[in-house]
Amino acid sequence: MNKKTIYLILVGIVVFALSGCGKEADDAKSMEQLHSELGVPVRTSPMEKSTYRQELKYNATLSGIEESTASAMVGDVVTNIRFKVGDKVQKDDIVIKFPANTPAAQYEQAQSAFNSISAIHDRMYRLKEQGAVSQQDYDNVKTQYEVSKANLEASEQMINVRAPISGVITDIMVNVSDNVFPGAPLFTVSSTNGYKAIIMVPEGEISKVKKGSAVKATWEDISINGKITAIAMVMDPNRKAFRVEASFPGLHPRISYGVTADIDIQIFSKPNVFVVERHHLVLENGDKFVWLARDGKAVRVPVTTGLTDQLAYEITSGLQEGDELITAGIKSLTEGAKVRIIEGN
Repeated sequence: MNKKTIYLILVGIVVFALSGCGKEADDAKSMEQLHSELGVPVRTSPMEKSTYRQELKYNATLSGIEESTASAMVGDVVTNIRFKVGDKVQKDDIVIKFPANTPAAQYEQAQSAFNSISAIHDRMYRLKEQGAVSQQDYDNVKTQYEVSKANLEASEQMINVRAPISGVITDIMVNVSDNVFPGAPLFTVSSTNGYKAIIMVPEGEISKVKKGSAVKATWEDISINGKITAIAMVMDPNRKAFRVEASFPGLHPRISYGVTADIDIQIFSKPNVFVVERHHLVLENGDKFVWLARDGKAVRVPVTTGLTDQLAYEITSGLQEGDELITAGIKSLTEGAKVRIIEGN
């Protein structure tokens, strides 16, 4: 390749690079012209007074507002499970069965003894009514009958484990043919009249939480409201936090027990004020201002702030109701620039 050819190639590269820079400049100029002619696209929100709230944020599992777990009273094999997770049960419905001949329950012996004394009791009652036996003789048999009946019921409860409350079965910890030991948890029933959340609040924040404080639980796009119902007096030494219980009345068809929700505990509120989110506020050299849309133009307005949690600010001066606060497109604005309000998110 001779020098002339190399020279021509270099000239071509330089011309191409310069033409590219010119195109970029033309593109930039075109965007400026577009904004000048049509206006900078922005979104706005009309200013209205609302309530400024300060909240503590946590995560917690939502369980039944009332919850009870049934445990095994004998050690033996599970022979039958009559319900599954998600099924509704009534208090005292039999959920899990153990063998009738479980030695610890002595159910068969209790059944036999009850049948025997029951027959004697019925006969003595008829004789008492006929005046053939004394009241004392009948009372002695009746006492034996009631003791035998109580023994049979206690024995039956050991082999037929019943729902401790009415509600929904939210967990079953065993399977048929499992050999369990006395005291082993078998299943959990949650009532259907609301939710409960156990929140672990650190030492530095527990003084801000009060019994009766408003609480909001949010799962996906659903929010439910409740209140703080209990606060532990002593810190959990393992978790270095205080156990706080929140209750949420009512049942939402889309919120299942066991989901993890965002929990907001309201610790302070101030009504009838302007509130602006942090990303709609511009900070510059210690001063704060917002952008408003007025008569189709962008106007930079200084504001004074009051309360803040660093996510939202109370605006104490600079705004009035009906002002169109610019919430999107802020970075492209200059004072007096023409703006074009667009709809949507």
